[in-house]
Amino acid sequence: MANELSNDEIEELVGLKESDSNFLKARKNGLLLTDKQVSTLERYNIDLSNCKSMEELIYRVEEANRGTYDDEYSELDYLADELAERKYYEQTRK
Repeated sequence: MANELSNDEIEELVGLKESDSNFLKARKNGLLLTDKQVSTLERYNIDLSNCKSMEELIYRVEEANRGTYDDEYSELDYLADELAERKYYEQTRK
């Protein structure tokens, strides 16, 4: 007989249960970022607290990425694309 899973376990398995690290949170400087994005910035020693705009943050991420010599799509590439996409949708008139 198979083990029965609880609703919480099923939601987690199919990806319906979001963790808090995936939710946007306003940071001290007013930028909306997830905990995962902040941990990526910290891992690459990118100081978020001095950024006054999303443009400045994207610039810093791209500058840090230039210092890496990876030919593959890196974690910083992904983060820069993600931030640029959010900036685009926030500034686009609907």
